[in-house]
Amino acid sequence: MDLSKRREEDAKMSETSETSESEVTTSPVDAAPDVSSNQQAPEAPSADRVAALEAELEKERAAATDYMQRWQRAQADLSNFRRRTEQERDQQQKLYRAQALAILLPALDTLERAFATLPATLRGYSWIDGVALAQLQLEGTLRGAGVEPLEVEVGAEFDPRRHEAIGEIASAEVPTGRIAAVIQRGYALDDLLLRPTLVQLSRGAEAKAETTKADDKAGGPGP
Repeated sequence: MDLSKRREEDAKMSETSETSESEVTTSPVDAAPDVSSNQQAPEAPSADRVAALEAELEKERAAATDYMQRWQRAQADLSNFRRRTEQERDQQQKLYRAQALAILLPALDTLERAFATLPATLRGYSWIDGVALAQLQLEGTLRGAGVEPLEVEVGAEFDPRRHEAIGEIASAEVPTGRIAAVIQRGYALDDLLLRPTLVQLSRGAEAKAETTKADDKAGGPGP
């Protein structure tokens, strides 16, 4: 009894398998309509259209290059403007500082002249030492701010950019036109001249000889 049932089930399974294979053999591709025949090939652009596109592309490239060059020039102009502004600001601040420091120079001149003509009898007093200390402190303050005296030697060439001539004197030792005497010391702040050195120029040895003869004639013998 069980054997017969089993045979019936095998027969049913075999029929089901055959039906599935027949369905699989039917390809859906065969049933699909042929649509490739309805599609048209893309039309190639004409030569005029290509030339127009290339011309438009070249125009845009030229515009982009022009914009880039303008931007670079604007950047360079801005950088130059900033640099000039900083230089002008630094120069202006330096001028203000120079004007403030130049006010102290007359006081230093007065102290130097006072000690140059100080009698020997007063050099031992303690208050003289105090004044000398004040002079040293003033010189140190100016030097700390960048102020340096202009070193000028007798016999040096006259430089109108750093020296100011206030007269001439006869000198046998100094050639004509050179510095024969320093009247007032000059000062500079870095490369900025605070004031020039006041000097007297030499008229030469001949002028001195003529001056000596004139003095001898003026003196003459007594009554």
